[in-house]
Amino acid sequence: MTAPHGTTDRPPAVEAPQAPTTRRGRLTLLGPGLVLAAASVGAGDMVTSLSGAAGYGLALLWALLVGVVVKSALTEAVGRLHLATGRTVIAGLRSAGRWLPAAFFLFVLVIALLYGGALSSVAALALTTLLPALPLHATAVVITVLSTAIVYIGRYAWFERVMSVFILVKFVGMVGLAVAMLVTADDLPGMLSTLSPRLPQGSVLTILALIGGVGGSAAIASYSYWVREKQWRHPSWLPVMRADVATSYAVTFLFVLCTSIVGAGLLHGSGRTITGNDGLAALADPLGADLGSAARLLFLATFFFVTLGALVGGFNSIGYLLSDSLRTLRGIPDEQAERHMAPRSWPFRAFVLGAGAAGVGVTFLGKPVSLVLLYATVGSLILPLLSGALLVLLNRRTVEPVFRNKLLSNVLLSGAFLLFGVLAAAQFAELF
Repeated sequence: MTAPHGTTDRPPAVEAPQAPTTRRGRLTLLGPGLVLAAASVGAGDMVTSLSGAAGYGLALLWALLVGVVVKSALTEAVGRLHLATGRTVIAGLRSAGRWLPAAFFLFVLVIALLYGGALSSVAALALTTLLPALPLHATAVVITVLSTAIVYIGRYAWFERVMSVFILVKFVGMVGLAVAMLVTADDLPGMLSTLSPRLPQGSVLTILALIGGVGGSAAIASYSYWVREKQWRHPSWLPVMRADVATSYAVTFLFVLCTSIVGAGLLHGSGRTITGNDGLAALADPLGADLGSAARLLFLATFFFVTLGALVGGFNSIGYLLSDSLRTLRGIPDEQAERHMAPRSWPFRAFVLGAGAAGVGVTFLGKPVSLVLLYATVGSLILPLLSGALLVLLNRRTVEPVFRNKLLSNVLLSGAFLLFGVLAAAQFAELF
């Protein structure tokens, strides 16, 4: 039975497994956060952090930290909403505004049409730079088909294991490059001297890009589905979920920290710049010249797995969000959700296949600039809508006090609403 508007319907405690009480027991159950880190850290994070380091060294690390804190607060609220209500994120958002499921469906549908082509081309760029004999378009198509197959055939447990491998490879690769950069730096004291936090003149747009760019957008909304797959439905799971989110963004921050160190050591003060994903691939050669051929190989492999992980995670997010939005719009109750939005349900698989097919098509279209700008603009609308809805939903008196927003959550969610609203407006201004 679906709860009436404005109320919650978390299943009784006896229907949900209890969380382990020991710290070791909780740590063994972490997983959705690692999936989120693998899905949300993409080539865009590498571009923004490297570009920031090229212009300002390590002086803007504080902006990356702010972005991580704001995104972690938003993700924690998404997970807390699920624990509070037992409902999916889209079903929960419907009680904040009946138009929200339709808006999310349209926004994610646009993303689905362009996402695969954009990311598969970037992953193919990294792979063909590493292996020049490979044809670019054919490689992009193979990557799209492979990513679609991973999501299509696998249950959540399989998907989580694959994404854990991606995050491990990305983490080890970028940490290795950062350590090599620190060990071989010609002027290590000079590089570290840029670490002092500051607000350089003319850096406002760069700072906003860093804060908004770190982490994901649609993947944050999808976090509740991954929590749901783990059957975290009882209040006792709240500490586990929070530890999971903290782990996710600790890994994310460490990744962009290492990327910034590489950027500061390689680009800052050198006159070199990086623009877009083509420039990211081209960075491999000067990196190899400075650190050796092994570093070039490691960078391109890390670049490839960063993008591949984001592509696979994005397809999974698209499947959940579109099938759940459609289910909610059709008025199908949560009790029947498994048949209409689970990874092996026909709507989920149909949307994943559709996103993969669209990705192949966009690859051959060559990603026109107008389509890429439209994709970025539509994607920017998800976070202000999500943060605004969470402010409404998690402050209701019908929410149990343990799950209700506290002062810090309200401050961070309000900041997220304003920040991502400004970034969305800037995207629209760029488009039109």
